[in-house]
Formats: sequence, C-alpha cells, structure tokens
Amino acid sequence: MNLSNVRKVFQKEIRETLRDRRTLLIMLVLPVFLYPALMVLVQQLVLIGRRSLEEQPVSVSVSGASEPAFAYLAGDSALKVARAAAPDPALLETGGADAVVRFSPADSASQSQAVLVYFDASRDRSRRAREVVTDRLEQWGDSVLANRLRAQGLPRSFATPLAVADTSVASAERLGGYALGRFLPPLLIIMTLLGAFFPAIDLTAGEKERGTLETLLTTPVPAREIVAGKFLTVCATAMTTALLNMVSMLLTFQSGVFQLTHATDLNFSIPLATGGLVILLMLPLAVFFAAIALGIAVRAQSFKEAQNHLTPMQFATIVPMYLPMIPGISLSYPVALVPIGGIAVLFRELMGGSVAAGPAVVAVGAMIVYAVLALRFAAKMFGREEVLFGGASGSKEAAGFGERVKAWRGSVQEVPRPSESLALVGLVGLLYFYLGIRLQITGLEQGLFAAQWLLLGLPAVLFATLGPYRTRATLALRAPAPRSLLAAALIMVGGVPVGWGLGWLQGLFLDIPEDFLKMFQQLLTADTPGRFAWLILLIAITPAICEELVFRGVLLQGLSRELSMQKAVIGSALVFAAFHLSFETVIRFLPTFWLGLLMAYVVWHTRSLFASMLMHFINNATAVVLVTTTGLQAHIFGPTGAPRWIALAISAVCLVSGLYLLPRRRADGFGHDPTPAGAPAAAS
Repeated sequence: MNLSNVRKVFQKEIRETLRDRRTLLIMLVLPVFLYPALMVLVQQLVLIGRRSLEEQPVSVSVSGASEPAFAYLAGDSALKVARAAAPDPALLETGGADAVVRFSPADSASQSQAVLVYFDASRDRSRRAREVVTDRLEQWGDSVLANRLRAQGLPRSFATPLAVADTSVASAERLGGYALGRFLPPLLIIMTLLGAFFPAIDLTAGEKERGTLETLLTTPVPAREIVAGKFLTVCATAMTTALLNMVSMLLTFQSGVFQLTHATDLNFSIPLATGGLVILLMLPLAVFFAAIALGIAVRAQSFKEAQNHLTPMQFATIVPMYLPMIPGISLSYPVALVPIGGIAVLFRELMGGSVAAGPAVVAVGAMIVYAVLALRFAAKMFGREEVLFGGASGSKEAAGFGERVKAWRGSVQEVPRPSESLALVGLVGLLYFYLGIRLQITGLEQGLFAAQWLLLGLPAVLFATLGPYRTRATLALRAPAPRSLLAAALIMVGGVPVGWGLGWLQGLFLDIPEDFLKMFQQLLTADTPGRFAWLILLIAITPAICEELVFRGVLLQGLSRELSMQKAVIGSALVFAAFHLSFETVIRFLPTFWLGLLMAYVVWHTRSLFASMLMHFINNATAVVLVTTTGLQAHIFGPTGAPRWIALAISAVCLVSGLYLLPRRRADGFGHDPTPAGAPAAAS
C-alpha cells in the first residue's frame, strides 16, 4: 500500500469534511459551547424553579392537632395552615390543599401520638409541603422530648444511647473521579459514535448521491488506498469529537460555574496519566465505530437512506454504553467481553482510580478484536462492486408499502431470504415478550403451552404457507433416513453433558439466582405418572416442535440461502440462545448456544427438521427425568455440581459416533451448498 496516496486521500477527505456544517457542528461547536451553556442554563432553571416553589407558602390542612402542635406548625412562614374537623385527602386532588395532616389521639400508656401526612407525589408543591411539614413536625417532636426529659430530671443524652456518625476517607479528587466515571464514559462513547456517523455517511452515500465516488474510484489509485484514506478521516473525526467533549466537560466543571462541585465537595479532575490512557483506549473504539459506520453507509445510495441504515447502530449501543451507570456492575471477565460495554466500564474504573489488571487486559483485547472484525467487514463491503456502484437499494425503498407486499407475494422463492427469516424471528420475539410473558403470568404452565403453540409454532407455519416459498423447503420437512435419526440422537446424548459442563463453568464466574433454581426444580418435578406425562408434553414435545419450526426451520433455512454453513449455523444458534435469555439470569446463554450449534449443524447436513426435533426432545426430556429422579443425579453430577468424568467420557464417545454417522452435505470452499435447496443430500 502506497502511504503517500493514503495521505493525499486523507488530506482531501479532511478538507471536505471540515467544509461540512453538520460535521463541524458535532465535532467543534457542540463540545466547545454546549457544556458551559448547558451547565449555566440548567443551574439557572433549577434555581428559578426552587425559588418559585419557596416564594409562596404551601397550604396545609390539619386535623386532630393540639393547640401547641397547631401553633408550632402555623409559626412557619413557609406554611399556610388551616384547621379541619376531619382529614380530607380529596383536597389534594381539587387543589384545596398541598398536604393534609392527621394527628391521631395520643396513646395514654406510651404518651406517643401518630401523625399521618397525605401528599400528592406527582405535584412539586405537594412534595415540598410534605418536606416542610415533616421537618417542622420533627422539630416539634424534639422540643416535646426535651421538655419531658427536663421534667423527669434526665439529661438529653438519655434519649440517644448511641451517637452514630460516619466519615468518608475518599478525597475530593476520588469522589470527583467516581462521579465522572458514572456519566463521562457513556458521553464519550455516544460522541465518538456521532463523530463517526455523519462523516461516514458523507464520504460514502453522500459521494454516491453527488456522483463523485465513481470519479474518485476511477483515479489511478488502488481502491484499498482510497478506502484507507476515508477510514482514517472518519476515525480521526470520531477521536477528535470525543476528545473535545471530554476536555470541554472537564474544563466546565473545573471553572467553578457549576455550583454542585462546591456543595458536594467534589473535584472533577482526571490525572494526566489517566486521561492519556483513556484517550489511548478510545482509539480501538473509534476504529470500531468508524469501520462499522463506513461498512453500513456504503451500502446506501443516498444520505437519507444511509441515516436510516445507521440508526439501528445507534440504538444497539444504548445498553452497553450505560453499563457504567448500573449499580453493582464491576469490571469482571464476562463484562470485559461485552462489546463497547467492557471498555465503557474500564473507563469508569480508570477514572475512579481502581482497576483490576486481568479484566482490564481482556476488555482492551476484546475491543481490539471487535475493531479488527469491523475493519474486515468494512473492507468486504468496499470490495463489492454491486455495493459501490449498484443502485438497486434505492429503487426498492421508493416503492410504496402495498406495492412492496404485492411484489413480495408474487416472487416465487424456494426459501426466504435471511432478512425475511430474521423479520419473522423478530415478530415472534415481540409477540412472546408482550403476550407470552402475560400468558405465563396468568397461568404458568398452561400459559407456557399456549405461548409456544400460538406465538411460535403457528406464526412459523403461517409464514411458510402464506409466503411465496416452498413450505417443505422453508420448514425443512424432509423425511430423514434412520441413520440420520440415530446420528442426531447420539450427537445430542453426547452434547447434553457438555452443556451441563459449560453451565457449571459459568457458575464459577456468574451467580445463579436461588429463586430461579427453585422455580426450575418445582416446574420440572413430577410426583405422579400423570404429572410426568404432562411435563413431557409441555417441556419436551411442545418446544421440540414449535421452537424448531422457527429456529432450525425458517431461520436456518433462510440464513443458509446466502450464508456459508458456518455462518448460518452460528447465526441461528446465537439467535436461539438470545431468545432463551430471561430477566433472572444469563447462565442459560452459553449452554443453549452450544445445543443450538449441534441441532443447526445436524439439520444443515440432514436437511430434516425432524432430526433436530428429536434432539430437542431428548435434551428437554432428560432435564425432566433428572430433576424428578434425584437418585440418578448423584451418579451423573459430583458434589460441586460438575458432571462426573465417566459421564463426560460416555458423552464424548456418543458425540464422536454421532458425527461419524451423520450424512455429509457437499459444500464448496466457502461452505455454500452447490446443490439446489430441497435436493437430496449426499450420504457418507
């Protein structure tokens, strides 16, 4: 690669980027002017709002109070107190009072009196009334207690046997670093993303729209050098944007304009070495965003279309970006592997002054790997002529929704495209989230049964039969040979203990909630033959049919249409594992992913969904049998919960035997099947 050409392209793109007003706004104007103006404005608005609440006294309705207590409340100028015969909380809704106070009759034995304060938490004035009344009543209670102690000749300390106090050993710098570590990393990430967003669009789809990309690619400069120059431009813009944001925010806090720093005794500063390390670690993040943005934007034919394509990328960064703000999240090894999230939590730990070396190295290494993969993705997109010069993408978007549906229905296809298969999975995922969980809450087992058939199995069958596809090919409904079924059964018998082992290894790093284990054991325990038969139907047969129709049927067949065997199998397994994630725990992901790999691999080779249905049934039925038969568990699992070596040895023999018996499906060097879908597979 000629670095001189790359430098010239880089200089050209930088000049054009700096002429773009949108880029300048995001990169320079927002960081330099936004934070000082924003801090001053927010602070002034808070002061104005607080002043408006404190200027006028809040109205309070009091019932049951003694004359001294009523007089004490009325003596506060912030309160406008009115006596009532009985408490009337309805005054809060009509605006007749901001708070209603009810004094209960005093207990003659303990000489204690209960006071209940009614307020409307949805109204600021009512919340202030509750605050002022509560403080005033506490002062009144202290004075009553002092009088009682004085009357009994007791010292004030008699009522306070313990004088508890605390003091923090953290310095103002450490407190400031702790606070910065909570909100600065998400801001750095989003500004790095925005810094790459508009330049990537302008240098790809924007040039296509202006008709200058084709001219640039016809120059006597290799395409890879042009791409390298564009990538360096986007990466430099992203880094500059993030850096200016960080510097501007720190200078704003340290200028003294923001009074919170004085009120809380915080020093918002970062040591020079820490700041330099954060900037250095932002480089793989900028590379990642720049490469992803370029690879996606170059597929579009217009600026508007590129914005639509990149919007999901922005949404996908929200959850990992906010990991540093979630209480209890620390830089552990699993967190370090989370794309974007691992480096974000590392930023927080660096700013807080305490970093675990092992997870930090893993987080940096993982982010570098993700950046390299993103670069490969961008290079692949720029290497496709139909992407650089094609115009089909824009024409499809121009058609109306009805016309596109009509065209889709009229296009006869063997199996769905990957995008169509993923659309079905997305639909059933939403249905299962919004309706399936509600069905299971209404009736746990009956709801689970209904959700599987109505929200998974039925949509998959309707999609395959009503769409322009061959139903049997889309659902892989091909009769398997007995040898294929035997191979599938052996592979699953061998794979299940490996899945148990993966789950046990996960338990060394991730806590397994006790409530989840109890619920799981209660659900799978069968104490009668009728209960056992119902569990086999609910847990083993139903998912083996309904889930397989979606994930190894529609999804795998759609992915296999355009992707290699490896990518189709891994992709379907990832989606299958993600579908089984729950609110309680993430421990199911890795074992489920492993089993999804095995089932997808078998279906790809046998072309038969019945093989994976058998495998799914074996896995789930085994769980029911093991939970119900406690004596059998002792022979398979050791005291720590890990599978015994004998079980793993037997599983290895079964797994190898099953893979040997599995029919072989011919594929070219890239893993694509050269034979038409639906054609008989070659057996070994």
